[in-house]
Amino acid sequence: MKKKILQIAISRLIFCLVIILAWSACNEYIGVVDCSECDPIEPDSAKLIVYLTINADHPEVPLIFYRGNIENDTDYIDTAIISPYYLYSEIDQFYSVRAEYQVGDRTIYAVDGDKMKAKHVSESCEVECWVITGGELNVELKFDEK
Repeated sequence: MKKKILQIAISRLIFCLVIILAWSACNEYIGVVDCSECDPIEPDSAKLIVYLTINADHPEVPLIFYRGNIENDTDYIDTAIISPYYLYSEIDQFYSVRAEYQVGDRTIYAVDGDKMKAKHVSESCEVECWVITGGELNVELKFDEK
């Protein structure tokens, strides 16, 4: 009896894994699509979105962007004065950003990375439709609430 239950559980697990793998291998976007925001042509560039801590203590935050990991060569340097910060960049690239904060006499670096992709979602709309996924980087300071 226990062997039969174990076989059923294993077969269901394998079935679920096959479904998940097949679903994730698809290049289609899974989610809600606003067809009015579709791009009819596959984009080659889009805006990276960087969330920062901009406040009275940190009115300006120096940023260094890298194509790939932060060990790679510098791609772009700027200083942000608003959050979110936007940087128009190529699609299908992994980007990293390093934000530099001065806290007292210490320098704190916040780092994040993500890959922007263009996803074909025409099945969700009646027109040719591409949307951008990824490309959101969060380098906000995290404060302990005490």
